[in-house]
Amino acid sequence: MAHTATKLPACANCHYSFPPDLPNEFCPRCGQQNHELSLSAGHVLEETLEGLFHFDGKVFRTAKLLLFKPGELTKRFLEGKRMPYVPPIRLYVFLSFVFFFLLSLSMGTVSKEPTSRLLKMKSVQEVADSVRANAPESTKFQVYEADSSDSPLTSALNLNFSQAELLTLSKDPTPARLDSAIRSRGAEPTTMRRFALRQTIRSLNASPDEITNKWIRMLPTVMFVLMPLFALLLKGLYRRQHQYYLAHLIFSIHFHSFVFVLFIVNLLLGYLHMSDWFEPVLFFLPAVYFYLALRNNFGQPWLKTLAKVLLMMAAYGLVLSISMIVSALISVFTL
Repeated sequence: MAHTATKLPACANCHYSFPPDLPNEFCPRCGQQNHELSLSAGHVLEETLEGLFHFDGKVFRTAKLLLFKPGELTKRFLEGKRMPYVPPIRLYVFLSFVFFFLLSLSMGTVSKEPTSRLLKMKSVQEVADSVRANAPESTKFQVYEADSSDSPLTSALNLNFSQAELLTLSKDPTPARLDSAIRSRGAEPTTMRRFALRQTIRSLNASPDEITNKWIRMLPTVMFVLMPLFALLLKGLYRRQHQYYLAHLIFSIHFHSFVFVLFIVNLLLGYLHMSDWFEPVLFFLPAVYFYLALRNNFGQPWLKTLAKVLLMMAAYGLVLSISMIVSALISVFTL
């Protein structure tokens, strides 16, 4: 990025004297940029953006290839033309940061006083009140008839509790009461069963906003893990081309970066209440982009490439769905 600030005859930091016939943009001794201290606000902003994001010609060259020439950025990177463009990891980190920041803003803030989903259900509340009114004052958990289970985690451990029973336990979830509740189901109170029951109670008492925001905070990690998996699937499809895994990983990073750009645009349009027309684009444009990028990088016939796109989308769609479900369950049971 070219600067027009007046140059100093010596470095302001280490006092190195610049030879008159040599470049004097940076100090060769300490590396500090050479300019006078009286700078305009625009120059300071420009320098800040350059320092944080290397906001120079690389950004515009990278954006042009990423958005309008699918696969070309990956192709040039693998050819060794790396200096003119933003490094893949830096590009992905910046775009993912912007996306998840906008997403967290769009979801709103978490309520300071979480409202239990159980307490919102009037019929369950009435049942629970009746249960508590007739229950003896002891730490022993009574077995009540119920036909609804509220937690796949407790169900997997053969601990099927009704919502009314869980609500009763949530009022005083002492270790003794939890153990008594587990024994009422004919099971021994192991560490895993105690954990499952305790986390079920916590998740049911959490507000939807709390669960959603915790899930959103997990998504960057999930997506960062999915990129290498995407590259691994891609390497499996093109194993006969004998390319290194790194080549497929760079392709994966650039593809996900493009998808993040689409979602960022969608979120920005949502703030303006103009996203209705753009949302259908999110369903087919990534697939079209992926097809064109594969053709550009691997050069196989269009029909063969199309078949691989469909196979890849099906496989990755399954992996993505499982990952979202698992991350949602983790966010619920780690409250």
